[in-house]
Amino acid sequence: MTTINNQEDFLRALEENPQWKAAVRALILGEELLQLPARFNAFADKVTAFVDQMTSFVEEQKEFNAEQRQFNAEQRQFNAEQRQFNEGFARRLTRIEGDIGNFRGAYAREAIIRNPAAIAAEIGLEYVRTVAPEELVRMSRMAAGNISRSQLRSFRDADLVIEASDGSSLHYIAVETSYTADQRDTDRAVRNAQFLEEFTGKTARTVIASVRNDRYVSSLVESGAVSWYPLQDRSPEPE
Repeated sequence: MTTINNQEDFLRALEENPQWKAAVRALILGEELLQLPARFNAFADKVTAFVDQMTSFVEEQKEFNAEQRQFNAEQRQFNAEQRQFNEGFARRLTRIEGDIGNFRGAYAREAIIRNPAAIAAEIGLEYVRTVAPEELVRMSRMAAGNISRSQLRSFRDADLVIEASDGSSLHYIAVETSYTADQRDTDRAVRNAQFLEEFTGKTARTVIASVRNDRYVSSLVESGAVSWYPLQDRSPEPE
């Protein structure tokens, strides 16, 4: 039988009787404190697992970032090449559009040169002759000083000037041509007609020869300010 007379006897008895020691510990610390080491160990295990996961995530993120930087570099290179291609394509398209515009302009000019009599007949006059460029140069020498050199140059480069008759007197017809006529064409034709009247003292008419007209020209045609000689559309039909 264990005899306990003092504190030393009590402590020795606890050491000699582990079950007593456990009972005293439970009594003093309580259940929650007794479970604290186990809970701490479990928490430490979770922290270790979390750190391992974060380490793996960081490595994966580094790998992803490297791949993203590579992708961004390749994308920049692609964008630069795409811009270069687009610019080259735009230049080629501009050249093609210019070639088509030149072709259409040449077609329109050829059409009116072949049909001066038909143009005169369209406005009720009889064709007499086509005025040669040299004659336009001679006419321009009679210009007053208030006419600019650029306007005289435009007059001398007129698309077509026709001399026609109404049966009793001569008239001039100032013709400007374009595949699609716009204000620039009509302004030039009206100005050339005014110069013809000023230089010759004869009545001059204005004609626009075109496949189609913009709204500005259409309004002048409808009002009778200018006459329109329609050209046949030779554009390729869409398939």
